[in-house]
Amino acid sequence: MKFESRERTTTTGQCPGMSCVPEPDGRYGARFPWPFARTPGVWQPALNPGDIANLHERITHLRPLWFEGFQLNVTKGFGVNRTVGGSWNLSHVTPTGFRLGGRYQRRCSDNVLKTPLVAFDVNPSTLSSNLLFLYRPVRSLRLEVALQLQPNETPYVEELSLQHTGSSRTSTVRYCIPGSLESYRVSVDHLVSLNDRLCVGAEVLCESYRGAHRTNVAFAGRYNSETWTLAATMSPFEAFDLSYWQKVSDSLQLGSSLIVNGPQNRALGSICYRLEHPGSVIRGSFDSDWTVGFTYARKLTPVAFGACLSLLFGVPKNTFQCGFRIDLDSNLL
Repeated sequence: MKFESRERTTTTGQCPGMSCVPEPDGRYGARFPWPFARTPGVWQPALNPGDIANLHERITHLRPLWFEGFQLNVTKGFGVNRTVGGSWNLSHVTPTGFRLGGRYQRRCSDNVLKTPLVAFDVNPSTLSSNLLFLYRPVRSLRLEVALQLQPNETPYVEELSLQHTGSSRTSTVRYCIPGSLESYRVSVDHLVSLNDRLCVGAEVLCESYRGAHRTNVAFAGRYNSETWTLAATMSPFEAFDLSYWQKVSDSLQLGSSLIVNGPQNRALGSICYRLEHPGSVIRGSFDSDWTVGFTYARKLTPVAFGACLSLLFGVPKNTFQCGFRIDLDSNLL
């Protein structure tokens, strides 16, 4: 169809001596009218999805970290590669005592640890300590070893993991001993990104406890958007974990999760939130078993001082826990 050109005079002076109706673009034919246009799409490469252990990390950052009693933490940094600190805990729930710790890394270049990162904490009264080695000799390979040391006893390997990180996939092998040498737990997981938003993976778990062996398979998936994330982990006939995270505004984040455990015949749903203000963070959650709690943390950077208040209510068991923590960190100066 051809449009005939007609002269039209307007008060604004537009379209003098020409048609105000443009000619259709002949490249697209009669079935593709002029107002539509073809534009090339935007393709983004798939990013590394992390590992399955951190699949629900976004909602984990929203949950309050409850504690009971009084805690005092002191941290002192010596440059960018050395940190020492001490903590004193007074509680009826966790062991009461004083611990010393620190972290040391010799050299780090372009996100690659040229020497191992060593972190430790020790109880001066019993000399029982925790030791962590983290080493990434190349960009795509990471080795992590967590040990528990006690005087006059064999070192206890809490976890040994080897992880390969690619541009769009992560493979991890983990080995841990929950108790004695007769018990062990070995898992192999693989997570791959199909595009810049969707990732899927699977995990194979083999464990032994007092001569009883068991093998299980779990499947995982996660979809990321700019303002929300949906993640799920499912083990057939065993357990199911579903989490949803949403960023409501720059200061408010909401999340919900549902955990179903078949062998224990138990299900738990929770709603949590994280509210951030300049210098303060509020975290709270409400569980389907009528457990309600929140934590309020505030940092006073001019005096390198931080404080945190924790409250937890257990309605069915009629329990209440309260905790207060003081953090003295030289890095806040």
